[in-house]
Amino acid sequence: MKLLCFTLGKATWILTVTVVILAAVFYYFDDTASSKYTSMAENIKTLEENFRGQNKSCFILGASGETGKVLLRELLERNIFSKITLIGRRQLTFEDKEYENLVQEVINFEKLDDYAAAFMGHDVGYCCLGTTRAKAGADGFIKVDHDYVLKSAELAKAGGCTQFHLESSRGADKNSNFLYLKVK
Repeated sequence: MKLLCFTLGKATWILTVTVVILAAVFYYFDDTASSKYTSMAENIKTLEENFRGQNKSCFILGASGETGKVLLRELLERNIFSKITLIGRRQLTFEDKEYENLVQEVINFEKLDDYAAAFMGHDVGYCCLGTTRAKAGADGFIKVDHDYVLKSAELAKAGGCTQFHLESSRGADKNSNFLYLKVK
């Protein structure tokens, strides 16, 4: 009986020490002070406010397409750029007042070098250019989705643009056997 009490006492002591150690570890890692951590939404809001204060400008290539329209709407709603320039092959018409401060540059993509000024002075560039092989044929598809994009990026970089965001495709691979993925 004495041995049983001694063993139970020792086991209780070991269990108690283990629980105390685990409690201390959990307490250490469970620092839920709200001032230390912020939500992702709060971080984005802060980043947008900081960016807005930097007086940045951007351009969008392909604003008449589906992706470009969504991007433009989002940028206007967030109001993080002091100037948004649409660079495209034709003048776009908008009815809403939120679109009235847009700058539009109509260019000929076949002569991009002649329009280098349209790409100058922007901090950020967004490229949503694209066509389909069905619309433009294989050569036209390559010209729009590769050649125009590459030349536009070069002109943007030469014009001082520090970020160029390209809408591409999942699975894009220069070594692909599929023309679409290879070009993208």
